[in-house]
This record gives sequence, C-alpha cells and structure tokens, in this order.
Amino acid sequence: MCGIAGGVGTSAPRIEELDRALDAIHHRGPDERGTFLQSNIALGICRLSIIDVGTGQQPVSNEAETIQLVFNGEIYNFQALRQLLVSKGHRFRSNGDSEVLVHLYEEFGLDFVQQINGMFAIAIWDTRKKTLILVRDRMGKKPLWYSLKPDGTLLFASEVKALVAAGVATTLRRESISEVMQFGYVNAPRSAYNEINQLPPATIGLWQDGSWKTSQYWVPDFATENKISYADALEQTKVLIRQAVERRLISERPLGSFLSGGFDSTVVTAYMAQLMPNKVKTFSIGFNDPRYDESAYARAVAKYLGTEHVEEKLSPDPALLLQQLAGTLDQPFADSSIIPTFMLAKFASQEVVVALGGDGGDEVFGGYDRYLAAPVMQRWNLLLKLASPLGASLTTTGVVNNRKIKRVLSQIQSHPSLAARYLSVISLGQQDGLQTLLGSDFHSHGSAIEFEESFARAGARDDLARMTRSDFEWYLPGDLLVKADMATMARSLELRSPLLDHDLVEWAMALPSSYKIKAHQTKFILKEIARSLVPSELIDRPKMGFAIPRADWLRTGLRTITYDLLTDSTAQGRGWFIPAEVEKVLADHMAGRDRDVLIWPMLMLELWARNWLDR
Repeated sequence: MCGIAGGVGTSAPRIEELDRALDAIHHRGPDERGTFLQSNIALGICRLSIIDVGTGQQPVSNEAETIQLVFNGEIYNFQALRQLLVSKGHRFRSNGDSEVLVHLYEEFGLDFVQQINGMFAIAIWDTRKKTLILVRDRMGKKPLWYSLKPDGTLLFASEVKALVAAGVATTLRRESISEVMQFGYVNAPRSAYNEINQLPPATIGLWQDGSWKTSQYWVPDFATENKISYADALEQTKVLIRQAVERRLISERPLGSFLSGGFDSTVVTAYMAQLMPNKVKTFSIGFNDPRYDESAYARAVAKYLGTEHVEEKLSPDPALLLQQLAGTLDQPFADSSIIPTFMLAKFASQEVVVALGGDGGDEVFGGYDRYLAAPVMQRWNLLLKLASPLGASLTTTGVVNNRKIKRVLSQIQSHPSLAARYLSVISLGQQDGLQTLLGSDFHSHGSAIEFEESFARAGARDDLARMTRSDFEWYLPGDLLVKADMATMARSLELRSPLLDHDLVEWAMALPSSYKIKAHQTKFILKEIARSLVPSELIDRPKMGFAIPRADWLRTGLRTITYDLLTDSTAQGRGWFIPAEVEKVLADHMAGRDRDVLIWPMLMLELWARNWLDR
C-alpha cells in the first residue's frame, strides 16, 4: 500500500514539485520514497512496505528499462502470475507484486489488467510508445485522481492534496455543495474542484501526445441470474468467501482484523481464524453511550473464535477529533461514520500494519434495510400519498424524535418511481428543504436527475439489482470506499476487504434475489454462513451500524464550534447557505428537534473550506 503521484507532458512536475506532492501523502507510505524523472515524465511513490519488504522498491522497470511503473495497492494473485510469466521466459529481480505487473504488461499489453485480482491504482510509463497508462481496480478501492492542464499535461496522484501541492490551480465546482448536502459526499468521479477528477473504478486511462482517453475494462452483470439451488449456492458462496479471505492473508508485516461483532466482520474474522496458524489479532472500539456501542458483541465473537482481542472504550473530545479529521479530508465528506473508522484505524495501527474488514457485505449480499423497504413502500405509493401530511407533522413538530422511526416517517410520501423513492431514502437532505437552505447559486437538481436516470436505465433484472447497481455506482466509490481509504491510510494502515473480491462480487450479483432477501430478512445467505461459523445467538440481533452520537455532540461538545463556523462572516460571505435558515435549523436542533442531517454536512463543508479552499 502506497501513495503515488506524477505527471506527463510539457509541464510535468519537476523534482521539487514531485517532492511536494509526495510530502503531502507521506502518511500513505512512510517507509521509503522513490522517483523516476526524465524529459516530460515524472513518477513518484511513498511506499508502505508489506510484501517483499527488502527488494520491492518502486519505481520498478523491465530489464531494458523501457517500462517504468509505480502502483498503490496489493495484487493478491501475484505468485501465480509470476509462475506463469517465468514459464514464458520472463526474469525477475525481486519477489513482490510490483515487478509482476511490469512483466504482465510486457506480455499481455493493456489486457494485463484482466489477469489481476487485487486492489490497485497503477501508473505505467511506456517509453517505446511515449504513453502513460493509468489503471484503477474494479471496485475503486484505491483512489486515483488526475488533472488535465490547458497545455495537455496530465498530473495524477493518490489524493487531491498531492495534486494541489504539485501546483494544480483549483476553483470550486459549485454543484459539489448541493451534492454534499444531499448525499453526504461529492459524487464520483468528480471532485469539489472543476480542475480535478477521479479515474473511475475498472477504468484504463491513456495519455499520448497530449491526448487523454479512458475506457472501462470491467462491468458487473446485474442482468443475469444464476439458476442454482439454494443449498449449492450456500456452499459455493462459502468457498468463494474463504478463498477471498485466504488471498488477503499474505503479508510480511503484522496483520489483524477489524471486528465489530456484525455479520460481515464476523464472517471474515472466522475464516481468518481457520486459515491463520497463529491467533488472529482483532480490534474493536466502543463508546460509553450504549446506543452506539457494539463492543460487547465483538468481545463475544472474539471469545468464541479464540482471537487475541483488543478493544478500547472511547470518550473523545469531539471538537479536537473533528479538527484532526478535517485536516485529513481534502474533499468535503459528511458521512459521520468516518469518525469511528478513523479512531479504530488509529487504535489498530499501534499493533498491525494490515487489517481485514467487512466492507461491502451489505452491497454484495443485500444487507441494507432500504433494499427491503423501498420497493414495499413504492407499492403502497397511493396510500402513502394520503398519509403524507401526518408523517410530515410528526417529524417536524418534535412529537416523534426516535431516529429510526423519524427516518421511516420521512418516507411517508408519494414518489413517481422507485428511482425517486430510492433517491429520497438515501438522501440526507430532501430537495424541497435544500432549496430553502441553499443559496440560489449553489442549489442544483443536476445530481438528482442524473441519479434517477442512472437508476432507471436498462440492464438490471429486478428491484434489488437496480438498488445494488446504484450503490455500486454512487455510494461505494463516493462514500464507503473513500471513508475506508482515507481513515486508514491517514494512519499508514492498509485495509483489505474480502467481501469486495471481484470473483465473489460477480458470483453474488448472479444469485437469485430471494437468496439475499428472504422472508423479510436482509442478507439472508450471508447470515446463514455466519451461523455456520459462530453460534446463532451471536448473530441474531438488531443491526446497529458504525455510528456516533452525532446529534448529542452537536448540542454539547461541538455546539460552540458549530455556531462559530456556520454563522460568522466568513461562512455567510460564501453564499452557500441562507443565513436566516441556518439560524433556524440550529435553533431547532438545540431545542431538541434533531436536525443533524443538515447541520453535519454544513459543518463538514465549512471545515473543509477553512482547511483547504481558503488556503
């Protein structure tokens, strides 16, 4: 795992600019640094040494030095690929995965990516063709940002802050303010800046003579259903998950597991316990507030599996924690679950360099309640239209303040389609409320329209496939994987996600939907697997999620900083929000009517602006 940066073209980074970019992402790879610079090309890397610690330095080249490569990530099947390449006459000077990629590209050209199982962001300079090739993994686990200059020069890096450090001039993309307020994140593959974008997941980018083009090399199949018995599906799913976990256990540095006590991390950790010769190190955190504390469940699972379990109960200073996080997030990001992820990564990184986690289980195996609720509510659309005034009254007057009940009541309204309803379900702020709150120059319907059009397009066989596809295209690359990468790499910790193994994803997408959602149970098949690994009493409990007491914090430890940042002249001068409406939302919240779904993204936007936009 590393951080990479570089550029190609007439104004490619000089050594001092490349050094500044690498300085900005030093946390991603504190072990060593490498660079390659020639006329109009620069490649750089900060390396976190995990595989082939002794001889795996980058950049790496072929024998003729006509190909230079840097990459961030891990190639889990590199040993088998190495054997294949040796049989074809390739010679190796090292024992890791980076040199395998060089020879794989030599042998197969751009099709080399089809051979790879892993998470990666790769940059290859082919001196023979004077071509820079950028490649990102199928899921988008590893970030890769780029900027095209007016003269045709292309700059790239693992994080936006590195591009800015390398000299990319930036201007605010106005639509991003509305995106963060509605979704909680900037919609991929865009950034908050007009000049910077992400290379999308499963995409190859080619730069040659100032020309830049991209192509997608893999697309999940949401249309095909595998005709298979449940019993056979269950056994094959077990095999594939076990293989995905096993592939991710290779490491020369200490390795452990994030264990929340939920289904996903329990399954991953259970297979680790079966496969590893030594006790698995497991890590969990908890809060003193029992509403947000799953540590007892994690402790019970760890005891049953016999892991070396370490947990910490936290009573953090919210204001200090938020300021630390804001210094890390170079893009506005309002998913508050990044806070416990950030804290868990800090805790675990004191003992391990690599951790496995359960990310992706909900998307792959149909685990979200919304997958069950949204289609049902849409079938009741006419009835909900009649009941909507009552739902609105109960949620806005403060009569009901239970968070989950309020969430349900907020959906007691009519929508013209499942696409519109699903957009409403996943949104933090609804369009009518945002139109009142946001300044006229910053309120946009563009992303909502794009979302609904994307959701409704052909190629998904049923409602679950449509919702899952939507999450793969929006939520995963915009939120979940950004959160996981930024929170862990800030602590120089590599996080691996077996449940997002692309072989497993392809298999799971073709499973009949009734195997995932059955008898009003979500994630049915994965729960069955979990019950085969640990006692059912450790599994059959309500889903909590990885959350913080956000509403309470905004009334207590974050109250002062929230008022200071959202109501001072600097914030008001941006024109992002209507000052009177901000005051009203804050007053409502302090009076006990939870409005944190609006306050939190406003606060995170302003914190981002103070740390990054105003520089």
